[in-house]
Amino acid sequence: MTSELPQELRSIVNQSVTTLGVILRRELGDKKYTFIETLRGEMANTRTDDAATGFGRLEAQLKLLRRLPAKDRREIALAYTLMLEVMNACENAYRSHRLAGKITALPNENEKPASIIYVLTAHPTEARSPQNIAIFHRVQNIILQSLDRGRPDIIETELPHWLGLAWRASIVRRRSPRVKDEAGHIYSLLFRKNVLAALLEKRAYPFFVRSWVGGDKDGHPGVNEKTLLESLTLSRTLVLAALRDHLLAVKSTMALVPGHKLDHTMAKLLGQLKTLKTISTGDAKKVRRLRADVFAFNQAYLESMGSVHPESTSLEQILRTFPGLVVPLELRESSDMLEKVDPRSAIYKMLQTVERISRGGNPRWYARGFIISMTMQTSHIVAAANFQRAVFKGLPIPVIPLFENAVALKNSKTIVGEMVKLPMISKAARENWDGMIELMVGYSDSAKESGALWSRWSISQALPPLEQICEKAKLTAVFFHGSGGSIDRGGGSIDDQTSWWPKAALRNYKVTIQGEMVERSMATPAIARRQIEKIGENVSLNLTRARRPQPAEAVQAFADRTAGHYRDKITSPEFLRLVETATPYSYLNALKIGSRPSKRATQLTVQGLRAIPWILCWTQTRLLFPTWWGIGRAWEESSEKEKQELKQAFKDQPVFTSYIKALGFTLAKMNLNIWRMYLKGAGAEAAFEDFALEAERTQKAFTEICGQKDFLWYRPWLGESVVLRSAMIHPLNLLQILAIEDTDLDLLRITVTGISCGMLTTG
Repeated sequence: MTSELPQELRSIVNQSVTTLGVILRRELGDKKYTFIETLRGEMANTRTDDAATGFGRLEAQLKLLRRLPAKDRREIALAYTLMLEVMNACENAYRSHRLAGKITALPNENEKPASIIYVLTAHPTEARSPQNIAIFHRVQNIILQSLDRGRPDIIETELPHWLGLAWRASIVRRRSPRVKDEAGHIYSLLFRKNVLAALLEKRAYPFFVRSWVGGDKDGHPGVNEKTLLESLTLSRTLVLAALRDHLLAVKSTMALVPGHKLDHTMAKLLGQLKTLKTISTGDAKKVRRLRADVFAFNQAYLESMGSVHPESTSLEQILRTFPGLVVPLELRESSDMLEKVDPRSAIYKMLQTVERISRGGNPRWYARGFIISMTMQTSHIVAAANFQRAVFKGLPIPVIPLFENAVALKNSKTIVGEMVKLPMISKAARENWDGMIELMVGYSDSAKESGALWSRWSISQALPPLEQICEKAKLTAVFFHGSGGSIDRGGGSIDDQTSWWPKAALRNYKVTIQGEMVERSMATPAIARRQIEKIGENVSLNLTRARRPQPAEAVQAFADRTAGHYRDKITSPEFLRLVETATPYSYLNALKIGSRPSKRATQLTVQGLRAIPWILCWTQTRLLFPTWWGIGRAWEESSEKEKQELKQAFKDQPVFTSYIKALGFTLAKMNLNIWRMYLKGAGAEAAFEDFALEAERTQKAFTEICGQKDFLWYRPWLGESVVLRSAMIHPLNLLQILAIEDTDLDLLRITVTGISCGMLTTG
């Protein structure tokens, strides 16, 4: 079989994993190392086994692992986790190496984004410890250096030290992170010097970044006015450091011309930075003064020296991207908490803090939006506006309804139609919000409630009418996509995601970048740069494409049937018991992977479980349930005419095409034999047969809809990567089963981290 993976990538993976093997043999001894390699070989053999033989092989290995002491199990789990992390580092380094120096242009210079906006959020997805992340960032850079220099010996000489540290450092968090920890983590990734420079490079379209961390109050008892100020202060420190670096570079140039008349001005600017370290009442007034002084200095430098200093552009770009010298926050609260203006509430005090520090400037420097979760009716928008007006005596911050479930999406047209007619909203949009109405759509909860197909299709059908309503009101719609990294929560490639968006969603591209996707999107400067450029290219291309009308009947009926079967499944008592006994659900609070509570209620219901932990349960057990359940049965129930229309929709309708490709990726990653291993007790076989039957139906539906037997025909190298990783993920699944049996929380945390690394997502 011909490999689809580049030889250069295969070589560095083999070399790096072999280097890790030397470390493992040294630390564990020959006997344990041989056991790990033999187990990996056994798991690799499952690739060619039939279902029954493969299941028997898994059972045999589980018995061997069960005999081992707890310490040995943890060491084995750590070994496989590190192997997968090494593979991820190699893939990031190779991607960065291939992208270095690559220059791309927009397909159409006349059609480009008006803005690209990342909203960074730290939902409970990043399972690794900060120490582990730092070590593997170094590992990645060593591998990249080896590739860039054509020096494989660099891996041999430098990697052993860092992989030895990785073995000794804690791979998982020992305590749940605080909001401050999460903010510090994502800002440390954003403000890596070369990464920030790559993101802020001068382009034909501006890039902006926001954060939810510290402002997302919805259901989070740990978020309040203190965490808001902590988050802003953390980013302030890093923005000031970036400004100082650029100013010192200018100062070093000025030293070449001693006694320059701008020396005093430079000293004044550096002194101003020191006064801005603490964010206090009237902070915006001091920020405004610094901004004016920097722009004036740059102009004076030009007039004095006859040319612009190379650092001047970077200085001004930082000030334009971070006008308040902070990463602005997106505030969020649930609609049911806004029914009555309560000065004692956390969200009221958070708004008060923004008002206090923004005096002398613009509140939007610090808070870019006020998002209303579970917006079900227009009165929820009015209630959120009343909170703002009670604090600011106006509406300086955009009020953003979030449509995140079936009822909200169904009512969105009515709600937005009424929203734009509200005098206070219309006036604020024109005077304070740059003529824009921002609307957020949530993929996570709608997919959790109705399945991935229904979620995507319903959002695709909701957006165009909302765009038209805003156009009719002579306002610009801005769509904020709350989609995560995983397929089950609206994730996927940029081209697949944007291929069906209306023009308003393309012109102002705004999305959440969640959890471990922050690390992946900003792994290196080349990757960070390419991500922005790829968004620009796809937006430009899709803005020039003629939009085909979307006859919704066939896909709508199919999505509704699928959602019906999905809802029947997730509300059945038997299924809920399965979630509790056959997944890590019962241990979510013990995993230490996020500051936000993983459950809304103590009683087990799908509604009460947050969307990201919900997906984590299915990613860990390799079932990936929400993306595919109900597709097979709905296909069998379709008439021949409907099937033909769906086959045509796959060719003609971008949103359906993107879903079918996502379905293929899911089917490639899922493993029914592994899921079967998690099932225990009475009814386990019947439950497995139920899932196996629906999986068989769904695979048949996939093949008949797209005409492909290979689930990843459109990206063959990815299919090979999935297969190669499986031999290291399978043992982690078996060890996780033992961790659940024995309530071994340390082992459970390691396996959750390892499986997440292998599957490239937690939730």
